[in-house]
Parts: sequence; structure tokens; C-alpha cells
Amino acid sequence: MNFQRYLFLFLRFSWLLVLLTVAALGVTWKWLTTQTPYYASRGVIEVVADQEQVLGNIKGATETRVNSLDVLNTVVQSLTGNTFLLKVSKNIGLAGAVADSSAGGQVLPDQESSLAGRLRNQLNVSLRRGTRLIDVVAEDTSPEKARKLAAAVIEEFMAGLKEGQKGANANAVASLIPEIEKQKIEVKNLEGKLADYRKAHPNFTFGNRENITMTRVEQLSKDYEEAKAKRIRVADDLDALKNIKEGDEEALSRIASVMSLPEVGPLINTVNAKETDFATLQQRYKELHPKFIAAETELNELKRKKALALSKAADAIRKDFEDLAKTETQLEQMLEDAKKNNRELMEIIVPYNEMQKQVEGAREYFTTLTNRLKDITITESVDKNPYRVNEDPLINLLPVRPNKTKAYLIAGLGSLLLGIGMVLLIDRLDSSIRTVDEAESEFGLPVLAAVPEGSLKDIPQGGTVMTDAPDSPQAEAFRNLRASLSLLGEESKRRIILVTSAIPAEGKTFTAMNLAASMASQGLRTLIIDADLRRPALSAAFIEEADRRSDNYRGLSDVLSGLVEVNEAIRSTSVHGLSLIPSGRRPPNPSELLAQYELSALLERLLKDFDRVLIDSAPVNAVSDSLTLATHAHAVCLVLAFGKTPRRAFQRALNVITKTGAKIAGIIMNRMPANRGAAYYYYYYGDSYTDGGETKKAKKKRRAAESDAKIG
Repeated sequence: MNFQRYLFLFLRFSWLLVLLTVAALGVTWKWLTTQTPYYASRGVIEVVADQEQVLGNIKGATETRVNSLDVLNTVVQSLTGNTFLLKVSKNIGLAGAVADSSAGGQVLPDQESSLAGRLRNQLNVSLRRGTRLIDVVAEDTSPEKARKLAAAVIEEFMAGLKEGQKGANANAVASLIPEIEKQKIEVKNLEGKLADYRKAHPNFTFGNRENITMTRVEQLSKDYEEAKAKRIRVADDLDALKNIKEGDEEALSRIASVMSLPEVGPLINTVNAKETDFATLQQRYKELHPKFIAAETELNELKRKKALALSKAADAIRKDFEDLAKTETQLEQMLEDAKKNNRELMEIIVPYNEMQKQVEGAREYFTTLTNRLKDITITESVDKNPYRVNEDPLINLLPVRPNKTKAYLIAGLGSLLLGIGMVLLIDRLDSSIRTVDEAESEFGLPVLAAVPEGSLKDIPQGGTVMTDAPDSPQAEAFRNLRASLSLLGEESKRRIILVTSAIPAEGKTFTAMNLAASMASQGLRTLIIDADLRRPALSAAFIEEADRRSDNYRGLSDVLSGLVEVNEAIRSTSVHGLSLIPSGRRPPNPSELLAQYELSALLERLLKDFDRVLIDSAPVNAVSDSLTLATHAHAVCLVLAFGKTPRRAFQRALNVITKTGAKIAGIIMNRMPANRGAAYYYYYYGDSYTDGGETKKAKKKRRAAESDAKIG
């Protein structure tokens, strides 16, 4: 229901949303007509490979990867630097134009910053995320100038790379040649020292003997430590055996060395399992059962074997201890012998290996230097630039600024959101009731009928929609109201009906007279009383003003004052079966007049002549007249105007009427919009039933045909 509520809320204020949207689009169009179009041209630079440092692995030199993020970002920043942009301005002739306009015929220092800033504002250099592509986008009011600027930036960048590469190669060659000669001498000296060392040890064969010896030392050391640790654990278990009493099987079972014996551990686990099975058999069989006897015999035999094995466990552990001690002593001796042989070997081989590593390192460095010198020589004739132009700038005839589509979308969406916000704010500030469900849930009363809004210009004075527009949705709403009131209970408890409202101008008089007309059309003798002695709208609706100003005009105030009998105040109306007691001449004290006891007797007398008596009274919150009348009515109907009656005002009226003890029949929602959706407002929408079976489409065609006939 909330969805429907907001849907029709926005439909009700659709004019506001359309107005704001049209206004925003109009302002945007006007703004776009004043903007100068800018055109863009884009070129793309790609990093295709890693660029090695020309000095390679020379000591003190480092290598830089040109496709690293830091290097690429540095390139992007350099393309918008002042020095670089001043070079670009010279290539495109912009610097010359500035120089021609200056007094000295050259670009002055204070003009350089402005010139670089001008180009920077026209450029957008960025690195595409996750790629090695650098976009160079230039903007200008001329498509050709935009292309020319983007091309000049890329050309200047590529030319600078080539010049820098040549300079780096020359410097590298100058540094490499002395370093190669120096390294050549270093290799020769180290090779001589290695040869002298080999001659100094003629009886030693240099090979991989040292590796074999080291492996044996490591293995013996590991075996010795394991044997020692195992011997210590068994020794601890032997000490624990000395403190265990003879026959204490449970204590013996807790010793690790005992449980590790092949003749003890598995047997103990088997006994534990059999004890568990035997416990289960004890619950299932009696002692003399064959299965019980067999299981018990088997368990006892296992326990006997377990006790025998545990009694021999101490001797077995002592024997293991002696074997472990002997093995430990043997391994210790073998380890000492291996270490002695290894020390003699290491005294010779370690210096030799160190000298050999120095020779290999020096040779490798010498090879690297000579290879790099060859690379530099080849680079002078081959382009190894890691950057290349992936996309040349082109002329783009479609402007990029202002973006008309984006501007219209932002304006339309922004105005729509603003309109929605305004509608929600208006709804938030609106304290009136707009739905049947809202009224029933808010006040806890049923809505007896929802009367749609309609034109009353065709209803003559003294007429009603029931008599002059019987096929209208309003007339059907009053029939529904009449049916709802007929369900209130016994007829004797619903003959006097008071129709009132919380505040003025809610349509209570219109409701009362049409409700009375609907009852009269049903054949009920109906009387309607204008009890609004201050603003008698009901009397004005049925009686001409001249008649109301005549001396013979009599009504309720005259009856209550005792000036006339009630029969003299009753008038017939143009509605068959409907009579009227007008308000009469206005008294000075309406509240006191209505509060006198004669009113109750008057109503009892009227019920003898009429089947239904309807009372149209003043608004509850305006005066206290309705509170007095409510105590005499069988049912009170409160009229609530759609979108007008404040919640607090209606709630206050409801509270004060409830305090009088009057029976409130329900709410009559008046002036419901006739174009907001029947499912939302619950007003009558069955035109095809009320209009003689004629649908809206058929009615439209009939009226068009009648109009054409009149014109013809």
C-alpha cells in the first residue's frame, strides 16, 4: 500500500515534476548556446619493452624498468612540465606568436610560465589503469589545432628520448673501456694465485671428496643424537619401574617403554577391547549363558597373558637400555673419527674453493662488460627505444565540451530528484488525510463512504445529485453511504443521524442533504433539520433568500423558542419524500437554545411522523452546538474533506464527541479526486454500471457524435 500511496502522490504532483524538468532542460539549452565548443585529439604512447641501463652491471650502477609504475608516472608528469611544454610551444609556433607580440621580440621570463600554463590547460596526459599505455589528449576550439598540439607533444617526447639515448651511449663507452682493461688484469692475477695453490698441494686431488665427507659427518651426528635421546628416555623409564609395586599392572601400562614392547602393547589393547565387549554381554546375557561363559573364559586367559608379559617387561627394558648404550658409544667414536678426517680436508679445500669463486666471479664480470660494449655498438645503428607511438592523433569533428547529452541528462535527472524531494517535503508537511486506509488506521473508525469530487453547476437550487444526477459517481457514493448506515443495527437505533465535521467548509451540508435524498428515494419518510443556527447553509440551499428574509420565515430556532409549533416549521422540498426544518431566524444564544430539554421531546415527536431524521449541525471545533445535538442522535457521521482536514483537528473533534457518550457511526470522506485511481481512493468507478451499461469509451463516442450532429 505504501508503494501505491507514493505512486499516486507523484501522479498528483506530476505537474510539478514536469515543470521543474522542462525548466531545467530549458536553462541547460540556453547555457549550451552560450558555450564555445572544444574539440579533442588523442594520441597514445605505448611501453613495448624494458629498457636496460647502458652501464649494465657495472659496479655502482643500477637498472631501471621503464614499465614500472613509478617510471610511467614520472613520464606522465614530465609531459606536462614547464620545460617540456616550452619546447612544444616552439614547435607549434605558439612561442613565436607570443614573442612577436612582446616589445623585445622574444618570450620574456614572466611570459614563459603563462605560456606553459596555457598549454597545460589544453592537455590531459594520463596512464591507463592496468596497462602500459599513456594517453595524450589535447583540446582546442579548432579540431586541427587540437590534433597539431597532441602530435607536437608526442613528437617532442620521442625526439627527446632519441637524443638522450645517444648521449647515454657515448658516456657508457667512455666508462666501459677503462673498466674492461682493469677487469682483464684482475682475472689474470686471480687465475695465477689459483694455479700456485694447486702446485703447493701436489698430493691432494681436488674434486668432490669434501662434499662426501661433510655428508657422512652430518649423518653420524644425527644418528648419535637420536641414540642418545632414546637411551635417556629408556633410563627414565627404568627409574620409574623401581618405584612401582609388584603386580601393579595399571602403573606399568602408563610407562612408554613398556607399551612400546611388541609383546606387551598390542596385548594390553586387546584386553581393553575385550573388557568393553564383555561389559556389553553382561547386560545382555546371564552368567550361565554359553556366550557369557565363553567370553569370560577368553578374557581371563588374556588377562593372564597380560600379567605374564608385564612381569617380564622390566628385564626386556633393561636389555634395551644396554643395547642402546652400546650403540651410542659406537656412534660417538665413529663421529669423532669422521670429524678428524673432515678437519684435515677442510684446511685444504676451503681456501681453494674461495679462490675458485673469486676467479669465476671476475670472469663473469669481465664477460658482462665486453657483452655490454657490443650491445652499445649495435644500439647506435638499431633503435632500442622502449616507447613507441601506438595511436597517432587524428582530427575529431565532434566537440567534447560541452557534452550536450551529459548536460541534458544531469539537468533532467537533477530536476527530477529535486522535484521528488519537493513532493516528499510537501507530503511531509501535509497533515491532511488522503486515503481510506489512512483514515481508518489513524482514527480507528470505518469509512462509511468515499464521495468523489464532481461539478455541481448543473444542480439547481434545492436540488441534489440524487435527483438531478442519479447516474453520477457521487450519487452512487451516497447510495453506498445509505447502505452502510442500514447495517448499523436495529432500525430503532439508527433513525436519528447527525452529520457534522471538524472544521467549516468540509461539505457536511452537501453530504447531509444528499444522504437525506438517498433515503427518501428509497421510500423512507425523511426529515432533514438545519441545526447550524449560525451559518445555515442547508436552509440557503433549499429556500430562496427573499423567502428567508420574510417575516413569515420560521424554523428550528422558532420552534425551540416556543414561538411556533413544529408542524408550522416543516417544509416540503423538491425531493419526493424529503421534508425540511430550516434553521429559522438567528437567535442570540444558539448554544443555550439547543441545550434546552425541549429538543429531546421534539425529536421524539418527529420520529412519529418520519422514518428518518437527519440533522445538519455546526462544525465541532468551531462551536459546541454539535456536542449538544450528538447526545440526542442515534448515530453521528463525521465528514472529512480529502486533502484539507488536518489530522489534529479531526482527532480533537472525534475526542470531544466521544466524551459526550454519543455513538459515532464512522467517517464520510468527501471531495475525493476523481482522477487518481480507484484502487487508491476507493471511490465508485463503475461508470459502465451507473450509466446504463454504457462504458466510458462508448460514452465518449456518443458525445462526439452528438457534438458533430449539432455542428451539422
